[in-house]
Amino acid sequence: MRMAIVGAGSSRLPLMLGSLARSGGEAGLSEVTLFDIRPDRIETLLPVARAVGEVCGVLPSLEVAARVEEALEGADVVLFTVRPGFEEARARDERACLDRGTLGQETTGAAGMAFATRSVPVLLDYCRQAQRLAPGFLPLVFTNPAGLVTQALVEEGFEHAVGICDSAMEAARNVGSRAGIPMTELDFRVHGLNHLSWTTAVRHGDRDLLAAALDDREWTRHQVPWAPDLPATLGRIPNEYLYYWYCAEKALAALRREPFSRGEVLARENPRMLREVRKALAQGAHREAILRYGRWLRDRTRTYMACSRGGADVDLPDFRTADEAIAWLSTRLEGYAEVAMDLIRGRTRALPHPMALNVPGNGAISAFDPTDVVESDCTVAPDGVRPRARGPLPPEDLAWMTRVKEFERRTIRGIRERNRDRLVEALVAHPLVGRRDLAMDLVGVLDLGF
Repeated sequence: MRMAIVGAGSSRLPLMLGSLARSGGEAGLSEVTLFDIRPDRIETLLPVARAVGEVCGVLPSLEVAARVEEALEGADVVLFTVRPGFEEARARDERACLDRGTLGQETTGAAGMAFATRSVPVLLDYCRQAQRLAPGFLPLVFTNPAGLVTQALVEEGFEHAVGICDSAMEAARNVGSRAGIPMTELDFRVHGLNHLSWTTAVRHGDRDLLAAALDDREWTRHQVPWAPDLPATLGRIPNEYLYYWYCAEKALAALRREPFSRGEVLARENPRMLREVRKALAQGAHREAILRYGRWLRDRTRTYMACSRGGADVDLPDFRTADEAIAWLSTRLEGYAEVAMDLIRGRTRALPHPMALNVPGNGAISAFDPTDVVESDCTVAPDGVRPRARGPLPPEDLAWMTRVKEFERRTIRGIRERNRDRLVEALVAHPLVGRRDLAMDLVGVLDLGF
């Protein structure tokens, strides 16, 4: 099986190749082609990625394509991890939102909409090229906002597109870990939209693991630090991004207190890491390059969603050598690349466990149209990915989901028509914006794709 990674210059390339080395053989992956419009980033990160991959398993054959057509031709699977506008556009969007007193987060609300206006046209172009060069290819979307982008692809005829997100199964994984049970042995239920979902059941055979976890307040304090009592009250675990919904005012205040937004930090630190790695490689100091990368990822992980925890996560190791860095990096593979590997395995044989993915609901959620992309637990088999049916959703969950799906529809229509008035209407529909005057102001200043 041949896979193309478009946007392979992502700073997570070493983790991605680590996952391919660990699981790619079992998934039947024989060849991977990397492409990025910034080939220097692949060139810089590939030696580090190979070092991580060699520790994690056996890497498939790797090629770096000079043109996207070379990467797409004959691909069975295409993983999209592109970031149009790069970190700089994210930083501008977040600052524009925060300066106007609304949440600035790259997948949520106004900043998420702006990201979509840049991402959707690019992915549609790539998918149309892939359709010509690799008929029957499977599009895997890890370009944010993943749910909205997948919805746009489905509406343009790419109905087999699958949005993947490493946060969708995090709660189930953590519940299983608490009980000492691996993810592959769990049965779980998830409903919602991307970054707006809830885990409602986690079972191992006849054992109800979720109920026991919800009664463990020390565990929920670590799982949902911004509202430790909320999971027991709801009877379900909210996705980590629901911090921005349940605690919207608190989150906004915390973000505005910070001297720099998350995007501004990454726009500064990512290029610095690349410069340091590139310099070490130029000097022949490959192990120093690995150490530099490892320290950068550790520091980035420490500060991920720090405002929701009340500060940076200090419970991460320090390391002095490249071997220590590689050992730690090899423990960080349970991200979107690992989700992609599971999904690819399911193309050859049915998986014995569900996956949480972003796909058309096809009636699984009765209140939504069959073509509406939802984040749901799914069965994965050679004949396709199918969301599992469920009963009525909690009214408060459904209310948010309904409004955000309407926001997605309006955003996609605005992108399709290149109409900024449509985008104003989209933001008016979004619960985290709502006001027309604010929506008009934001559309005038955000880094839109047209």
